[in-house]
Amino acid sequence: MSIALHNEVPLPLISFDAGALPPDAVAGSVRQALAAGYRAVNVRPSGESGAGEAIRELPRGEVFVTLTLPGTGTAAALASALRMLGTDRIDLVLLERPTPQAWRELEQAQADGLVRALGVAGLSADALRRFVETVGVPAAHRLELHPREPRAELRALHAEHGIVTVAADPVGPGALPGVLRGLAAKYGKSPAQLVLRWQLELGHAVVVGPAPATLLAEQLGVFDFELAADDLAVIAELEGT
Repeated sequence: MSIALHNEVPLPLISFDAGALPPDAVAGSVRQALAAGYRAVNVRPSGESGAGEAIRELPRGEVFVTLTLPGTGTAAALASALRMLGTDRIDLVLLERPTPQAWRELEQAQADGLVRALGVAGLSADALRRFVETVGVPAAHRLELHPREPRAELRALHAEHGIVTVAADPVGPGALPGVLRGLAAKYGKSPAQLVLRWQLELGHAVVVGPAPATLLAEQLGVFDFELAADDLAVIAELEGT
């Protein structure tokens, strides 16, 4: 299952995030995620070699690769990532708090066929608004977003400009509220599955982190049910709690 970015590149709805892993743990963790059924992987500098080792075990077209770079990331950083990943293109590059110069360099890389889509990460609503007005419209914006912090202003900006919301930390920190556990039982799902389903029904893509194999597989089990409107309203009431 995927969502189309504004240039029609299909972004899988659930991605595995290897970005926070130490370099020597990336290959094994990405292999585990691919074995569980994930077909989208997020990497950062220093993790590209391990990720590339794992994804090369499948046909390149079967795995969507997202690379997150610092906002000052350059075409040289992209070239290094391509070399270490062992691929001739990256599907989506996200720049964290990007500078206009870095964005322009990667736009040229996109025009050259090295990158399929460009996005941003970690912007405030004001920063995203300024970026759209002065630099360009990103295809996606990755940000922390969960039921207690649903980021309504940013989501409205995304909708206005056709930017796909990518929810990092999609379940949220700490123990989940009891109301979510109760709703999950109603659907015969885990609380994490319930929250991931909520994200998808809001039209978001999500990024999940490393976890035991059973949990990785469980997190993909969110496509066989839908949340009732009154339950969506209950989840909405968790904002700020």
